[in-house]
Amino acid sequence: APLSHHKLEILMAKELTDDMKSDRKFTVTVTSPSDCKRVLALQISKEEVEKEKARAVEELRRDMKVPGFRKGKVPLKFIEKNYGPVIHQDAVRNLLPAILDEALIGEKIFPVGDPKFENLKAEEGEDITVDVEVEVRPELDIKDYTGVKVVVEKRVIEDKDVRETLERVAEQKAVLEVVDRPAKEGDFVLIDYAPVLPDGEVDLTNLAENYPIDLGAEAVLPEFRKALIGLSTKEEADVTVKYPDDFPEKELAGTEKIFHATVKEIKEKKFPEINDEFAKELGEQFESLAVLEGQIKEDLEKEEEKRRAHDIEEKIVDSVIAANEFDVPEAMVDNYISSILEQDKKRRPDVPDEAEREKEVREHFREAAVRTIKKFLILDAIRKQESIELGAKDVEARIEDLTKDAGDKADEVR
Repeated sequence: APLSHHKLEILMAKELTDDMKSDRKFTVTVTSPSDCKRVLALQISKEEVEKEKARAVEELRRDMKVPGFRKGKVPLKFIEKNYGPVIHQDAVRNLLPAILDEALIGEKIFPVGDPKFENLKAEEGEDITVDVEVEVRPELDIKDYTGVKVVVEKRVIEDKDVRETLERVAEQKAVLEVVDRPAKEGDFVLIDYAPVLPDGEVDLTNLAENYPIDLGAEAVLPEFRKALIGLSTKEEADVTVKYPDDFPEKELAGTEKIFHATVKEIKEKKFPEINDEFAKELGEQFESLAVLEGQIKEDLEKEEEKRRAHDIEEKIVDSVIAANEFDVPEAMVDNYISSILEQDKKRRPDVPDEAEREKEVREHFREAAVRTIKKFLILDAIRKQESIELGAKDVEARIEDLTKDAGDKADEVR
């Protein structure tokens, strides 16, 4: 395979050493059908092909076993006569990537994806000609990136924001207590349930026992929520569920099923009282509720500053993108979305149709991928235009900023 983009950059960053240099005979003509594409028209001399065939023959000869000849001693003419087409194919296959690498280095072209070979002509006794299309990062001269004005409102942190944060913390500290009353919205209920067969009998072979349901969760099927609210412990109910057409489990999508449910236990969330004692339990530095509220407000204001700074940056980027129209290499878009697909597969269960899922993900994230790549290319171009260089201290400072809130995962983030 041709050299990677990274390896090509390394080779071009320093002079080629003697063992990197080559006396191979070929010519290359480069055309640019678009900002992101280069086509290298290669012509490799027939003498070069013959040299490569000679190398291929010697390699084949070393391991060849033919009755009547010792290993490695098979006559060259015998090999050429009986394996000529195979040797020619091997020579072409070996030459193309090697010559392409030399041509890319010589022409200072950095591919961002795999090469595409077209119009290959490789007849025996003739020069090899081939057109190789590669995608490259566009050469950008960014304009209108200074003095950009954007409007981003700054949200003032109010007492209600602090209170909502306190309530969320209190909810995290809540405990579940068994209650002797009918279930209501927000309760946790423990049920046994099983499907009802067409003849009306309960299918106890598929009984699910002690199944927990949060009646306040959005993910709970509405039929179950409606049926369970108002029931007391040991009470039973039949639940008719109509699964939507887009239900994730394809075998259930669009179907209707009846379940028989029995309430085993009802639990209610008990929230701690938000007072000085509550504050002290969160840390010895919070000697009173007022101190805790002050810290929460300060943290919320810092978060708001970060959000606003991020929104300002993104609006500036959008403005610069709008002022500098250019295409991005499809290979970069594909690589970006492929990384999203890998993460998607790790975070979710298997789906019946992986190909359809991949298609949906690619369509959904394409626009975001193009914008992300444009942002990267623009910032890199501006860095070069402004002669901005990052030193080791800059990198270390950024790493420290990224890891300061990572806790035990700081080494992993680093």
